[in-house]
Amino acid sequence: MIGKLKIFLQRQDSLERTLFWVFLVIVLVASVASTIFTIYEQISVITSAVCLLTSFVCAILAFVAVRTSMYSVCYVVMCLLLSCFLLPMLFFLCGGFNCGMTLYCLTSVFLCAFCPGKSKWVVFAISMLSYEIAFVLSELYPDYVVVLDHQAAVVDILVSFFITGVVVFVINSFALYSYNSERKGREDMLARLEFLSKRDAKTGLFNRGYMTHFLESMVWPQREKYYLLLLDMDEFRDVNARYGHVFGDQVLNDVAKYLIHERDERIGECCGRMDGELFMCVLRADSELEAFARAERIREGIAALRWERFPDASVTMSGCFIVCGDREYSHFSQFLVRAEEVLYLAKTEGRNKIRKMA
Repeated sequence: MIGKLKIFLQRQDSLERTLFWVFLVIVLVASVASTIFTIYEQISVITSAVCLLTSFVCAILAFVAVRTSMYSVCYVVMCLLLSCFLLPMLFFLCGGFNCGMTLYCLTSVFLCAFCPGKSKWVVFAISMLSYEIAFVLSELYPDYVVVLDHQAAVVDILVSFFITGVVVFVINSFALYSYNSERKGREDMLARLEFLSKRDAKTGLFNRGYMTHFLESMVWPQREKYYLLLLDMDEFRDVNARYGHVFGDQVLNDVAKYLIHERDERIGECCGRMDGELFMCVLRADSELEAFARAERIREGIAALRWERFPDASVTMSGCFIVCGDREYSHFSQFLVRAEEVLYLAKTEGRNKIRKMA
């Protein structure tokens, strides 16, 4: 039963609906328990009828909420019915201050805090006023209060304390759970937004904006041992035209995975997708010769990629190799512009080659 209820609550698409069902179930359980208790203790037929009426009202509200999806309105109506009619009447029928009804009244006021928007203040004020009037009238007209014997009063207080204790515990536990879930959801969303602000959505590599920031903040202040490799796929349109765009996306992702595998993040290397089929690798090495050898190995590794679905398919890349420590350029954006010019020359001179920027 509890497992099915948990699954049902998890299927609700908003916190508003979840709160409504949780509190409706709590009120329904409390009203059913009170009905059974009043019948067992033979307090009065009217008292049992009012408790049963509470259960019936909960069922009607559940039906209306499902049919109309007006969960906020139904929740407000539930709180008003409890505080303005059902509980004040039960207060007179179950012994007044000589029973546990005051605990139920206090719990219903606590439920008012979860009413949507500004309505919570209105419902709270009405509830407090209703109970204060009921309490004063019970003192002014004690003959209208059903008197319980000592044993019945003790049992009623014990049962009331147990039910209200469970209700308050469940409500607070659920409120904390909802708060933590909402906070986690918000944190996940912010993490996702941060990821999307830095990453290319298709390949998962860093995007152009982050790569530009990385060059400016990390590479440029200590550029002597950094080297830049710009790579652009050769005739990638032919791949899409021959094998389809779905396979073309797979090629982009596999090239991205290869670049991620080849870079060493521990020493400050980074790779990203600049645009379309244009990729950038920031390499770090002790010498230009070592860095260029790695660049050639990357080019050859991409050319060696094969796919089981299309065994005859292959891709090559043309590239531009840049020594970041070259003092001819005063700002990193200058050699980026020059690098794209050199990359274009590499593609027009035969493709599948890496050209050093002079």
